[in-house]
This record gives sequence, structure tokens and C-alpha cells, in this order.
Amino acid sequence: MMKKVEVSLQTNPVFELLVSLNRIADSDQLESSYFENAGYPPNPRMTEIIQEIKSNLSTFYRQEISFFFSKPVCSLLWDFVITEGIHDINQLPVKFAELSDIDSLKHLLCDIVESVCEQEADICQSEKGAEILLADLESFEQRLAGCQNLSTADREKALEFLRYPAEAKLRLVNLLEQYVRVFAPYVAELDELDRAEVERSRSACLDNFEEFVTNYLKINLKILAPAKQVILIPNAFSEILTYFLQPAKGKFVLVYGAFISKKRMREKRSEEIKQFLKVLSEEKRIDIIKILAAKPALGSDLAKQIGLTNATASYHMTMMLGIGLIDYERVGQRLHYVLKKEVLKDLLDKAYQELTNL
Repeated sequence: MMKKVEVSLQTNPVFELLVSLNRIADSDQLESSYFENAGYPPNPRMTEIIQEIKSNLSTFYRQEISFFFSKPVCSLLWDFVITEGIHDINQLPVKFAELSDIDSLKHLLCDIVESVCEQEADICQSEKGAEILLADLESFEQRLAGCQNLSTADREKALEFLRYPAEAKLRLVNLLEQYVRVFAPYVAELDELDRAEVERSRSACLDNFEEFVTNYLKINLKILAPAKQVILIPNAFSEILTYFLQPAKGKFVLVYGAFISKKRMREKRSEEIKQFLKVLSEEKRIDIIKILAAKPALGSDLAKQIGLTNATASYHMTMMLGIGLIDYERVGQRLHYVLKKEVLKDLLDKAYQELTNL
């Protein structure tokens, strides 16, 4: 049982904008994989909106979106939106432009800093890990060179940010200004969808938060163990994903899909088994299960052992977390993944019963 938590639901079109940026960048393929594994067709209207936005952007701005937001789950600007309390899409470029070069750099490098922290966990134990790392930019450059968790493209991007912070900030502000213009016609429609989801979810969430998180969002409660305050924000573009933010100690923000959650509430056992079998259909996930059956392992170590990038390994782990097949324990800034053998056996037994009609 969780301790008493302050829970609230709200909408925020700025997160719709950010998720759509991620989708346009390079995460469409990732989203498609999630939809396929969930056995759930993406909402056709959301697909239409993405295509309409793309058609209203020049090739230059589409390239800029890929440059700044090309991560499967990109945290760029997310914490900024929370800490600044931004709910108006027009205010996003305005407020970012007001930042100093060094403060904007902290947001531009957030994913890079996280990768460095994974390798140098002792430095990032403090809540001010990013500030510590970026206090000496020359030293940070040296850390980038030795960070095995970074791709060559990420390392080159980080160096460009470090060496030309003012230009990087200006580029992002210009991109946001342009994107806000083409995104604005869809805000009212998306806000209506999100508000409808808030009303559908309110009683289920507030009456039994633990059940809502476990059965409605399919989230492992361990993730929220330190929570004192949780803000839930439905998001039409997320659909089948939940994004976790922790802007302050004890405070969590969950930006969750506004469509798949309803389906999950009424899933029958056959759908659960179908999803389980699809998860097992990927050879790399079988390899992960075999490794974790022997002993718990770090995500970065798993990636190396099975020959994947950290981002791809994280995607596979997310799929397995989603059906409760694995769990994790946080040790400092690192996550040790554990195979839930009893769940694996239970799912295999259920699959046998389902397939043999027993």
C-alpha cells in the first residue's frame, strides 16, 4: 500500500505539442511498434493531425525537429514546462527565449546529462546533478568523449550545443515559434478530448488511486513509491504510453494516453495472452529473459550483452514492464532489472489454458 498521496488531474495542451514533436521527429516507428504489440490500432484522427502538421512545415523545420527532438522518449522541455507552469503553447517559445544561455543549455543537454549519469552515477546522486556536471564545460566535454552510452550523433550534437549555446537556443526558439503557429488550429480539438478523458477518469482515479495506476494505466506502483504529490495529465497523442516526470522530490507528473487506458480496463484474458505472446515473439526479449533468469542486471549491461543501443534496450524493457514480466530496483541513479519468474510461469500457464480452451 502506498502512503497518502495528493492526486490531481488536469489538462495541458503544451504536452500535446511536445508529444507531437517527438512523433514527428523519429519516434513514429517506435509508436508503431507499441501499437502493434498492444494489438491496438492508433487513433486515425491523431495520425491525420500529424500528417497535416508535417505538410504545413518546410523541409528545414522538419529537419530542425529531427535535430532537437530525435529521441524515442525525449525529455527536452518537459521539466521546463512543469517548473515554469506553462499551459499556453504561445508562452513556450517566449519563456525559453528569456532563459540565459547556460540555463537553456541545461534543457538542451538533459538527455545527454542523463546518459553521463548512467555511467557516472556517483556524480549524479545529488538532485543538482546536471548543475554539477555543467559547472565546468571543459570537463563535461571530456566526460562526453569517454561516455560509452552516447552515440556518435548524440556526442556531436552535445558538442555543438556546448560550443554555440546562444545559437542553439535561438534555433530552438525559432523552431518553437514556427511549430506553435502550425499546431495552434488543433489545440481546441485536443483539449476537448483531454477534458473528456479527465471526466471519465476522475472518479476511478480519486476513489482508488492504486487500482487506477495498476489496472487503468498498467504502471508498477514501485515507480511511485516516493510520491507525495501526483499530477495526471491525459494526452491524446500519447495513446498507449505514459511519460514519467519527477520535477521535484516527492512530486511526479504522469502524462498518460487518453485512448488505450479505456481499452485496458475491459481487456479480456485472451488480449492479455495475445500481448504476452507478442512480447515473446521478439528474439531480443527472449535473450533478456534468459539473462535475467540468472541474475538481475543493469539496463546498460543488458544492452551490451545483447548488442543493442541503450534506447532500443529501454524500449524492449518498457514492453516487458508493461505486462509485469520484469521489475526493477533503483540503486542510486541506476536501475537493476529483475525477472518476475512467478509472473512468467503464470502467463505461460494462462497461455496454455487459452490455447487449449481449458
